[in-house]
Amino acid sequence: MKNFISRILNSKLVQQYSSSPEVRRKARFKLLNRYAKKNDLQLYRHNLIWYHDEEFLRARAKSITGVPDDRCFTLLDLARKTRAIAGDIAECGSRFGRSATFMLTGRGPASEKTLFVFDSFEGLSEPTAEDRLEGGEAYWSKGDILAPIEIIKENLKDYPKVQIMQGWIPARFPEVADRSFSLVHIDVDLHQPTLDSLEFFYPRMTTGGFIVCDDYGSEHCPGARRAFDEFFADKPETVLHLTTGQCVVTILETSRPATA
Repeated sequence: MKNFISRILNSKLVQQYSSSPEVRRKARFKLLNRYAKKNDLQLYRHNLIWYHDEEFLRARAKSITGVPDDRCFTLLDLARKTRAIAGDIAECGSRFGRSATFMLTGRGPASEKTLFVFDSFEGLSEPTAEDRLEGGEAYWSKGDILAPIEIIKENLKDYPKVQIMQGWIPARFPEVADRSFSLVHIDVDLHQPTLDSLEFFYPRMTTGGFIVCDDYGSEHCPGARRAFDEFFADKPETVLHLTTGQCVVTILETSRPATA
């Protein structure tokens, strides 16, 4: 597959098609798109403007492994939308810090918002019955997706107002119990830590803020989807499933339980 795509991108047919880089790019896209459709795959359209967004490109230039580009742009843009909304930013499950980088870029260079990163840095916790697939087994195992804390510290060292809260969710949540939040990104793959995150952060969200789940549309993470659907079943907000696989909840101006 890799060699085939490389041949398309560097084929003499494309090179001779035109001296214009833009025309050659479109020709490559047509060839790749034809191959993708034949194999039941899909490419992003070359005319989508988000992929050329200046802030997106600046964050992407960090070359950090992790969350795919489309999901990262969603987070960046939601962070931009909350610049004028009171409240900090929280991320539950960060691994190498790629998604955090895009939210930090989106919050703006002069932002007073603090990003709180919650992660065990020991991989995932133990899956429960809620995380099992139809066959009866969970996709994930305890300790999967482990990332040493030193990596995220290095990746985020140039950003001000970042606090890395190492520990199993929800052990360190009480340390921010007196704060409000405008954006919360939940990427913990499993039911229980997803539910714990929702129960803690929802009553501390500011009106117009967003809660995002990275795992909502993944067939590997049925527990995360169940946690969101169950939690918001009796709430006024709607869980919007995005084509990226994420879901986003916009916090409405309504009464929510008082924070403890």
